[in-house]
Amino acid sequence: MPDPQKSIACGDQSEEIVNKAICYVLTAVLGCGAMHAFAQADKYPGKPVRLVMPFTAGTQTDVLARMMGQKLTESLGKQIVVDNRSGAGGMLAMQMVANSIPDGYTLFFDSSAFSIRPHLYPKANMDIARDFQVISLVASTPHVLVVSSQLGPKTLKDFLDFARRKGDLFNWSHAGVGTSTHLVGEMFMQEAKLKNTGIPFRGAPEAMIEAIAMRSSIFFAAVGQALPFIQDGRVIGLAVTSKERSPVLPNVPTVAELGMPGFDYEVWFAIAAPAKTPKAIITILSTEVRRALGLPDVKTALETMGAVGRPTTPEEAQAYALKQYEALGQIIKTAKVPIN
Repeated sequence: MPDPQKSIACGDQSEEIVNKAICYVLTAVLGCGAMHAFAQADKYPGKPVRLVMPFTAGTQTDVLARMMGQKLTESLGKQIVVDNRSGAGGMLAMQMVANSIPDGYTLFFDSSAFSIRPHLYPKANMDIARDFQVISLVASTPHVLVVSSQLGPKTLKDFLDFARRKGDLFNWSHAGVGTSTHLVGEMFMQEAKLKNTGIPFRGAPEAMIEAIAMRSSIFFAAVGQALPFIQDGRVIGLAVTSKERSPVLPNVPTVAELGMPGFDYEVWFAIAAPAKTPKAIITILSTEVRRALGLPDVKTALETMGAVGRPTTPEEAQAYALKQYEALGQIIKTAKVPIN
């Protein structure tokens, strides 16, 4: 006859085994997503990575994307392929990345237009907070207000006096509605309380030519674009738009120094991924971007372009992009920039 005490002990033991088994099953089920993410990160990247870029080849954004792509290829051991997808003001590329599988194999390289487009194309229903995770800022560069050396003004004060005398006849060139050269100009005109006409051109080179030829009074050029024209004397740099002076134009004062306290506008560049990309993969990419930006040859290349490196954590980069979204949206609203 079975011993009742032993039966009870055996029953307790069986129940404990069953409970442990249930616990293991639940742990496996609930943790499978995290385990899968870690497994992905452990072997990432296992194939080439596509770096989508919303501008044509040869632009400053394209040059930076290719430089970073090469450095990430070297450090990650897999090819980073730059994919130029221009069209619809960059919205086509932005939507394509936002809708791609969030596995770290489709990334986005963009300028500060990243925080501008959702305002200009509201029908696209693009939300950078919802649809993207910014991995890191890469670099930033200010604009410089340039005038033809033949126009007359030699300082920002000279130019403001000139513009006020011209009144409604005063005009300025930019590289297209909604571009950084347009928005920084609108921001300046609002601060200076100038009556003006902004004239859009096909791109920055054409807008610069108009300023050199004095068919427009001024152009807010990227520092890298303006530098050779300032050096050969065709234009004069009156002021840079960043909070601090540009290292490549140390003798050109800032707009803030010259009577507009707090004026600060820079073009910035960043790498982003679709939202829900595993955090472990975001961390790998962020680490490698920061490492690349610390390389001497990268620092030299950025300086040549009039830019400075801006390594940031993903949290810092995301917060910065959202803050810019709010600030640039206010400029667009005040200037009544056309919305598509």
